[in-house]
Amino acid sequence: MINIKPLYIFTAAVFALLTLLFYSGQESKIAQAVALQSEQVAKRVSLDVTSLPLAEPLFNYAGNQQEVDIYIEQLNQQLESLDSRVKVESISTVKPSNKAFLELFANYKTIYLVLIADRSHVKYTYIIVMLLTLANAILYRKVFRKHIENRVKKRAASVETIKPKLVVDLYSKSLFIEGISEIQSQLANKPLCFYLAMIEFSHAYPDLNLHLNKDVPAELLTIAEKYFHRLSVLGHTVRKRPNFSNSLEKTLSEIRAALDEILRESPDLKAKLYPPKAHGEGSRSKLHSYGLKDLLDSDYEIRGK
Repeated sequence: MINIKPLYIFTAAVFALLTLLFYSGQESKIAQAVALQSEQVAKRVSLDVTSLPLAEPLFNYAGNQQEVDIYIEQLNQQLESLDSRVKVESISTVKPSNKAFLELFANYKTIYLVLIADRSHVKYTYIIVMLLTLANAILYRKVFRKHIENRVKKRAASVETIKPKLVVDLYSKSLFIEGISEIQSQLANKPLCFYLAMIEFSHAYPDLNLHLNKDVPAELLTIAEKYFHRLSVLGHTVRKRPNFSNSLEKTLSEIRAALDEILRESPDLKAKLYPPKAHGEGSRSKLHSYGLKDLLDSDYEIRGK
């Protein structure tokens, strides 16, 4: 299932970014249009101003404001028909006190032109922002979904390719499959040391068989003694040194019982690390080898050795 929180964050970020870009773009375009149209209106008025009956206080001439207003109205109608953002508010020889103005010079007098600029944004263009955001959200959802699916596939593939490994932990005297520590088996000192010796001996001497009707090899007993000493160094309770040559079948049974549960779901690993049981009777049983075969370093790990 896809987590929609990243989708919300991405959509909000895209909408904010596109809105900012559209707003900045419109602001810039509007400013350019207002500047250009203001210049054009100023030129037009400067050409007509000589014929306008504007008041001239210096010469005690009151002018004809009604005619000036009619001119302004007609000029604004023309500008409106051209969809101009600029309109004329007033044309006067009296300097405005609280408004922005343009100065026009005609012969001996200064004309003050007050313009009104419409700087409003075109609202419907922001629908484009919403459509682009929606398109990006849909695209992101598809890409994000594909990314999640690929990540899940890679994770599943990595899990499948991870080879199970038997871990023998001397600190806790427990056995478990790496990564599945909730299923563990514990062994007493003697079977634990003997099993570790079997692993090392079988790995070092893969072609030698271990028969129940023959003495345990001295090399295997030496390794078992080494691990027994290691348990005492690690602080485990050690009463007396066990005789690893005695009760071999009982020792092997304890080892198998500990391995049955943890190797149940790992048949390939069990084929290598589970001491084989004898089949048949008489001479066949005596020829049976309880040794481990085809062991690799990647099949097991001994912690605390």
